[in-house]
Amino acid sequence: MNNSIKSTNIYISDKLDCPEKRLFTAILSQAVHDAFSSHVPGLEKRAARSFLTSNSKDFRIICELAGRNSNYVQEKIERRLHGTNLSMDRNYISAH
Repeated sequence: MNNSIKSTNIYISDKLDCPEKRLFTAILSQAVHDAFSSHVPGLEKRAARSFLTSNSKDFRIICELAGRNSNYVQEKIERRLHGTNLSMDRNYISAH
């Protein structure tokens, strides 16, 4: 008997707002903050940017658990890093 739960079914809905989803949204939000804030030291800034653009398994899982599309988030980050989307900020990640 398979007792595993598919996280996609649980977290993908925007209507579901649970502590776990808020936690993973906060992780993404903090990474965006660290990647683009001027007061964040260079090492932390580079680590955040690397995380947000790496398309690693961890990044994809965190996006999924936050109810976000990892490809969409990564595309927005890439655009912001290259100066083509200046409206991206940590509040955007929290709201979408």
